[in-house]
Amino acid sequence: MAETRNIMHENVRYRADTHIMIHSNTQTDSYAPHWHTPIELLMPTENHYTAYIANKTYVVQPYDILLIAPNTIHRLEAPSSGHRYFIQADLTLLKDIYGISQILSFVGPATLFTPTGSPNIYMQLKRLYLDICSDFFKDALPLAPAGGDRAAGNANNLLEPAVYAKLMTMLSLIGQNYIESRTVNVASPGRRQDYINRFMYVCEYIDEHCTEDLSLDEIAERSGFSKFHFARLFKEFMNVSFYKYVSQKRIEMAEDMLRNPHITVTEIAMSSGFANSSAFIRMFKQINGCTPTEFRKLQDVTLELPPAAVPIQT
Repeated sequence: MAETRNIMHENVRYRADTHIMIHSNTQTDSYAPHWHTPIELLMPTENHYTAYIANKTYVVQPYDILLIAPNTIHRLEAPSSGHRYFIQADLTLLKDIYGISQILSFVGPATLFTPTGSPNIYMQLKRLYLDICSDFFKDALPLAPAGGDRAAGNANNLLEPAVYAKLMTMLSLIGQNYIESRTVNVASPGRRQDYINRFMYVCEYIDEHCTEDLSLDEIAERSGFSKFHFARLFKEFMNVSFYKYVSQKRIEMAEDMLRNPHITVTEIAMSSGFANSSAFIRMFKQINGCTPTEFRKLQDVTLELPPAAVPIQT
């Protein structure tokens, strides 16, 4: 993890009258560690591209797709030549849709989709990705002006719903593929859907009640499994332990509150379900690589990426 003082916040300037931005990028400069609130999907079309996320290196080959979850600190390294697209979209308005939060939990800080690694969905994801870029670059629309004012008049009013519809389809494919890959070892085909329904219900319940004093016994009882059977299945299904999942959801809630400078770290710790500020700070640093106070300061250091919007070539 890079030192906190070198991490920047990217201020995404969306296309006018949308919550979407796509960069068509040929730059050879690399990007220092940074984060942003929108989800990001990276696809090189010429030459590879390298991303460093949560102590893991992703070498993204042409037409692979790297999904980077919101609020994830990442560093990008460009080759000496090449081209790639960055799709950035605000998912804030979609968080209340059942399943979206769980899908983002499935993919973790980042997931790479390749023809060999995701053979069941890769071609569909690739086509949807390229369709989104095609929709975006079809009309030469302006960026939203600095300061957040929206440009009026010439925006394509159907661009945003068209793009979000395809993004939702991509997320749905990713979620379903993940579920099928995780449950194949824990349930017979006849009981698979029952297991899926139970764990989706449990995750939704945790998301809504994560600030409360949730116990393994209580959630296991809600799921209909014994305590030890539930603990094993939950970790196999979500790829993290029950208590780690609860902590991650509490940290996500805390991240939103940290954007308000008038709420103290201690108040945020209590409001997000932690027993004390020490436990909160320790878990926050374990998940994000920085303390809550450092995370708050990161928002004052802004990284501006050039739009470099050129028509897509297909």
